[in-house]
Amino acid sequence: MKILSYRYLPLNFYIGYSFFVLMSLMLGPIQYKGINYVLLMSFILPFNFLFFLGFLLGARGKFRLISSVLDVRFISFQKIRRFFHLLLIIAVISSIVKWVSSLISGLDLSLANLGSKYSESYAEYERGMAVVDISYILNIIDQAMVTLVIVLSLYYFETLRRLTRYSSVFVIFTYLVINVIASGKMKYLGDVVIFTLFATMIKLAAKQVRFKVSTFCIGGFITVFVPLMFIEILRQRYLAIEIDLDNIIEKIHPLLVWDDSSPLLGLFNADYTLAFSVFLGYLSNGLYGLYLSLTLPFEWTYFVGNSYSLGRILEIAISSKGAVLEGTYPYRVAETYGWDFGKWHSLFAWLASDITFLGILFVTPLFSYLYARLWLQATKASNPFSGPLFIYLSLGLVFSYANNQIMHTLSGVIVLLVLLFGWMFSRNQPCQFSMGCSKLKPSDMLNE
Repeated sequence: MKILSYRYLPLNFYIGYSFFVLMSLMLGPIQYKGINYVLLMSFILPFNFLFFLGFLLGARGKFRLISSVLDVRFISFQKIRRFFHLLLIIAVISSIVKWVSSLISGLDLSLANLGSKYSESYAEYERGMAVVDISYILNIIDQAMVTLVIVLSLYYFETLRRLTRYSSVFVIFTYLVINVIASGKMKYLGDVVIFTLFATMIKLAAKQVRFKVSTFCIGGFITVFVPLMFIEILRQRYLAIEIDLDNIIEKIHPLLVWDDSSPLLGLFNADYTLAFSVFLGYLSNGLYGLYLSLTLPFEWTYFVGNSYSLGRILEIAISSKGAVLEGTYPYRVAETYGWDFGKWHSLFAWLASDITFLGILFVTPLFSYLYARLWLQATKASNPFSGPLFIYLSLGLVFSYANNQIMHTLSGVIVLLVLLFGWMFSRNQPCQFSMGCSKLKPSDMLNE
C-alpha cells in the first residue's frame, strides 16, 4: 500500500492540514486561557485515526482509468447538461444585475481599502435580526445557484464549450469582485480557492500526472501566495478598525492571550505580524470553542442544531425563539464561558449538539469511507455529481476545525442537498470499464 500516492491524496492533505492547524494552536502568538490540551486531544486524535481508517477502507478498488479521462467526463456531463445550463443562464443574468446595481451605487474596486469596506458592510449587522422577505429569499436562492455553478463548472471545465466556459468564468469573476474586492469579505475568496484546489487534485489524479520540478515550483508559489492574500486582507481590516501591535493586548478578547514569545512572530515584519497572527488564529480559535464544548453536558437539539439556519427556521416555524439554538454547544459555551455565539466553535461542536461527541466518532469512519468512494468516483467521472459533491464536502472538511461552513447558511444547506440527492439518484456510469466506450469520442456524442 503506497500511502503517498494519488489514491490517498485527499487523506494525506487532511491529515497534514490537521497537523498544521494544531501547530497554529500551540505555537501561534494568540493563545487561549485555560485550554486543556489533554481533553482536546482526547477527541482530535481518535477522530483523525478513525477518519484515516475509514478512508483507507473506502479507497480500495480499481483506481486507474482505461478510457480517456476527458471523454468519460464529457459523457458524464451530458447527463446534467440541461440542469447546468439552466443554472448558468440564471447565474449569468444575476451577475449582470449585480454589476449594474453595483455600478449605479458607486462600485469601488480599489484594493487599498478592503478593510474599511468590510467594516462598512457589517456596520449595522445583527445576528438573527434579518427581515425575511422576498428579497431575502431570492438572495438565498441566488447564492445557492451561483455556488452550484462554480462547483460544477470547475469540475467539468475542460469539457465545456467555449461560450459556456466564458460564461462560467464571468460568474466566478463577478462572485469574487462583488464579494471580495467591493465588500472586503474574505470568505468568498477562500471558498473559490478551496474549490479550485480540490478540482485540481481530481484532475491531476485522474490523469496520473507525474510531478516535475516545475510542478513543485508552481505548487510552492501558490502555497505561499494564497495565504499572503488573506494576510493582506486581514492587515487592511485591522488597520481600518485601528488595532495594531501597540494596543492588541487591551483590544483582544478576554479569553485570549497575546504571547510575545511565540517563535512565529519573527516570520513577518511589523506591518504584517498582527495580520499573520490573526490568520493563524482563524485556523485555531474554532478548536478553543471545541475544547470549551467538550466540558459541557449534552443537550439534544432535534437534529437541526447542527446548522444555525436550520435551527432558526424551526424556531420561526414553531414561534419559539431559542427553542433549538439555545441548546447548542456554541450557544451554551457563550453563556457559560463568554466565548461568543458568533465566534467559531468547529464543525464538531455543532454536530455534537445533535449526536454527541461520541456519536461523531462513531460516524467518522462511515463518512470518510463515503468520502473516499466519492474521490474514486470523481477521478473516474462515474457519477455526474460525485466530483462536485466531493469538492463541496472538501470545503466542509477544510473548515471543520473552524465552523460548519457548508451547513451554516441556508444557501449552503441547499447546495449540499442538491448535490447529495443528485448523486444518490444518478446512476453510476459503467462505460469507462468497457472497451467499446473507451473508443467513444465527444464528437461522437454530439453527432448522436
